[in-house]
Amino acid sequence: MDAVTHKKLQQLMAHNEKTLQYAETGDWEKVTENEKIRQQLIKSFYSASSDEHDTVALANATQELLLVNEKLKQLAINARDKVSTERNDINKGKQAINAYTRNMD
Repeated sequence: MDAVTHKKLQQLMAHNEKTLQYAETGDWEKVTENEKIRQQLIKSFYSASSDEHDTVALANATQELLLVNEKLKQLAINARDKVSTERNDINKGKQAINAYTRNMD
């Protein structure tokens, strides 16, 4: 692997890890910002000719990307479910307040 491709791989893996860290802490705004950069880096890395890639490094990078993608997907699902539960709790609270105020009349 040449130096330029190696640098692209290092940048990609750093953004990959950073995106996962943001997701784990629930900073979805930063996940979205970082994901745009990560996608550009993925395209740049994989658009290089196969001659520039070390096969083992390419396989390892691909495996790591897929693993992080799966973790991000699960974290996003969990966050979505949490927000949905919180929204339902708020709606139940509103219903209780409305029922209470109706009974006050």
